[in-house]
Amino acid sequence: MPRLRKRLIDRLKVRPEFVAATSVALALAIGLFAIDLYLPGAMKAAAIEAAYRSNIETVDQIKLTRGYYTRNVVAKELASGHLTPSHDHKGNPKAIPLPATFVQDISDLLKEKDTTLSLVSPYPWPNRAERVMDSFQTTAWAAFQRDPSAIVSREETRDGKRLLRIAVPDRMTETACVSCHNISGDSPKRDWKLGDVRAVMEVTKVIEPYLAAAEQRSRMITLAIMAPTAGVILILFGAAVLFARHEREKRNSDRHVRYLAHHDSMTGTLNRGSFLASLTRAMASPQSRVRMAVHYIDLDRFKEINDQLGHGVGDELIRAVAKRLKRLLGQGDIVSRLGGDEFAVAQTNLRDASDIGVMAERITLALAGPFQLSHHSVTVSASVGSAAATVTHATGDELLEDADIALYRAKDAGRARFVVFAPEMRDAVTARRQLEAHIREAVATESFELYFQPLVRRNGRLDGFEALLRLRDERGDLIPPAVFIPVVEEIGAIDDLGAWVIRNACAVASTWPAHLKISVNLSPVQFKSSNAITSVVADAIRETGLGAGRLELEITEGLLLEASEDVIEQLFDLKQAGAAIVMDDFGTGYSSLGYLWRLPFDKIKIDKSFVPDEAASQCSVTPVLQTIIGLGRTLNMEITVEGIETAAQAAFFRHLNCDYLQGYFFGRPMTRSDAAIAILRDLLGDVVACIGSDPVAAIPAGFERAS
Repeated sequence: MPRLRKRLIDRLKVRPEFVAATSVALALAIGLFAIDLYLPGAMKAAAIEAAYRSNIETVDQIKLTRGYYTRNVVAKELASGHLTPSHDHKGNPKAIPLPATFVQDISDLLKEKDTTLSLVSPYPWPNRAERVMDSFQTTAWAAFQRDPSAIVSREETRDGKRLLRIAVPDRMTETACVSCHNISGDSPKRDWKLGDVRAVMEVTKVIEPYLAAAEQRSRMITLAIMAPTAGVILILFGAAVLFARHEREKRNSDRHVRYLAHHDSMTGTLNRGSFLASLTRAMASPQSRVRMAVHYIDLDRFKEINDQLGHGVGDELIRAVAKRLKRLLGQGDIVSRLGGDEFAVAQTNLRDASDIGVMAERITLALAGPFQLSHHSVTVSASVGSAAATVTHATGDELLEDADIALYRAKDAGRARFVVFAPEMRDAVTARRQLEAHIREAVATESFELYFQPLVRRNGRLDGFEALLRLRDERGDLIPPAVFIPVVEEIGAIDDLGAWVIRNACAVASTWPAHLKISVNLSPVQFKSSNAITSVVADAIRETGLGAGRLELEITEGLLLEASEDVIEQLFDLKQAGAAIVMDDFGTGYSSLGYLWRLPFDKIKIDKSFVPDEAASQCSVTPVLQTIIGLGRTLNMEITVEGIETAAQAAFFRHLNCDYLQGYFFGRPMTRSDAAIAILRDLLGDVVACIGSDPVAAIPAGFERAS
């Protein structure tokens, strides 16, 4: 819940970049709104002002024109008497328009441009008596009486059109006008003086086009401002979004990096470091420590699945295993992928010691069921080492180490099982780890040794040697092969070591007489390696010049249980390379007869378990041995028997017509130098047969037989 609440708060929290973008956008929007409010009024006022100025200019122009007409036309005609000024001039060729009529004529022309010019006075001449001043003109006349230079304006709507009316005083500016008005009998007033306001001159203009243009310009200006403003706002929010996305990606990346720092990327479980840290924290108090246990889990033969089906299937299997383990967890329990095919489960709420075994058994059973992967159904087993926390465990590393020790014991016991740690296991595992380290160092430094055990023909003459691998411990004592060979196979060093044995055995045999052979044991693991055994053997034979058939390769019946087409092909390739193939430990219980006729065997080596200890047991084993020997003869295979330790046993197998004999009776495994002496002794036997004397007496007594 706290994590969910924090996530919700983070989602609701406003990012600063959006606050900044919103603030700027809001300021721009407010400014745009203010412009939109102010601009139409301002544009309207400017339009009216333009119309006002236009009307004033019109009035001024008319005044100038009328003044010019009065001075230069009317005055001259009055003086010359040729033409008479008259308001009714259009039908009289001897008449010209009066100045007021001249203005009226101009007004008729201006109407085509939505402009009206009028001249009204409270003292109209008879021909203009119908012109009555309206309220605006009356107001203007009163204003002009107070201020002869005043200008009066007003907006109004007439016939659906908006008008601007401008009124200016029409003053007596010409002497001719004063004289005309004072002399004429039609004049209603005859006391005019220069400068008197005689009428109201009004220009009325339709301002709709001005206002429409102003509104259009207002809209254009608003749009011109709005478009870049909207663009700026979009850019701001776009930048904010990009920045927010960058920040989010950065946070996600940082979160992912932190996640990977504590979790396994393939399964999502805790990694080794975080698991151990969690264990150590959980073990902080003695009360919680005694309620904890760790189960160290290793998938059996996972490497074979990787090699046979590919790493993609192996990775999918790892993820499926993690899911099954997660389903087994109780409240507070922890699961971790420690690396490779190794997992760990921590129980944190043990009720009693029996809970450890219950959980370990659940794990082994859960992982024993088939895994339905994308394209394969895979069945594996798991070995589990379990350890309960005690007051002596200070850290999670110590507890996991004890579980690891129990895991070693489970694997040694045959895999697919669980073992609960006991203190006495620690010494055995420590010794095992020391042996592994010693083997790795010996492989790297080629510190292994080859010993040679004689193989003799039925007539007692030397036929060759079997090369046997030996390893000394730190004190110089020999480690039994049954102890270190399985470890070599388990840690994956058999390929390099096996190649070293074949090369050195062939090199030693190349120094012997050409009739002597060398026999080398092969591990089934070597047939599964990417370092093809066929290439190793062929290179060794070629480099040492060893003759065809002098290298014998012994394989166990156990390999035949996995005799795939690939293995069978490799055996034929080894035969083709010049090696002889020997079936070792024949008759130890595997079903090998079905393969005996299919594979290119040259020899059968009868297991030492068929060698009788005493004469009484010879009778019971003889029919079995005769059957094996007869089978070999039928298949054109030679017969070797191993494990002969007495003269009676040697005589018994000679009687059965075995081709080759081997055992301590003929010689124990010996060093290369002792093997050279044994070869020399065998060659001296030929000399003895030729000269009839015994030169063996010349050989030191210690070399008469290897011991």
